[in-house]
Amino acid sequence: MGQSAATIAETLAAARAVLSELGIEENPAVRMRPSSGHNSSLLLPCIGPTGVEFVLKYFVPPGDGRFYPAGVKLEDYARREGAFYRYLDGTDPERHEVPAPRTILIDSADPPRWLLLEWIRGAPGPAEESLGLDQIFSALQSLRAIRADQLLGRRDFPLSHWDVVSYVDRVRLMYDQVLTVIGQKRWRRALDLFDESIRWTESRPPVFVHGDFTEQNILVDADGNPFLVDFERVGVGNEDHDFAWLWIHSTRGLDWKRSLLARWFASRWGSDRIKSEWGIRAALVYLAMRRLRFGRLKLGAEDGNAPRNVALLDAALDGGAALFPD
Repeated sequence: MGQSAATIAETLAAARAVLSELGIEENPAVRMRPSSGHNSSLLLPCIGPTGVEFVLKYFVPPGDGRFYPAGVKLEDYARREGAFYRYLDGTDPERHEVPAPRTILIDSADPPRWLLLEWIRGAPGPAEESLGLDQIFSALQSLRAIRADQLLGRRDFPLSHWDVVSYVDRVRLMYDQVLTVIGQKRWRRALDLFDESIRWTESRPPVFVHGDFTEQNILVDADGNPFLVDFERVGVGNEDHDFAWLWIHSTRGLDWKRSLLARWFASRWGSDRIKSEWGIRAALVYLAMRRLRFGRLKLGAEDGNAPRNVALLDAALDGGAALFPD
């Protein structure tokens, strides 16, 4: 559920107070989306005394009457992103390997209330014109270069887990909300699909996962270079998760999405292709369930998106050419 106007005003006032403490000013010449996709943070463009542009990411405190993903701890969004930027500062401070904004300051509180980051000016014009397959796969490749084993076990870094076992754990928490929408037969099919997906994917090593890899979180500059933002959900797990997230969230045409899928499978043959299909299907079943839960909690039986999300669930359960057209 989105924030109320009063909550947004309070959060904006608190973010502006941070700018005042830091001695920098809001930059009214820059417009950007006001908050993260899950309404857990607010983005405020700002400018320093010497004219250097920044962006303040201010984390929104938990609010009554708002729904979050099952099992989530909202304070972990801020703690996770702060920890990831500290990791980058220690391993890639100039962002040669991972194309992300450079860190200017991180609030010392736990969890941090805000981050001050480098401002990256996006290319002019619609994002569809600047963000193509090359930029998307370049961003995916840079994520895969991050060694998951270097992140595991770090203190104060609550990594998300995006493997199939974790999907099952999350989905089980949704049982009461989704069962009345999908029925026992689909519920059992979903659990069976997860079991089969685990058998196919458990031999693959875990990889670093962005967790919210969508077109909105890939910024392309005027030189055509892609930059990744919004690391609130970073973690380890299923190598197909980020691709599945972008593929299904994209609102572009069917031909473009087919080209995206074909490129993903181009380097996957035989059993690797089959494993990838199972990994994608498991991620989509989890996503469909999450959407259905959210709609049920927010709108009850009046959720107009329920038929579309049930259709996504059915497509993921069925697999085959209907989901993966040649």
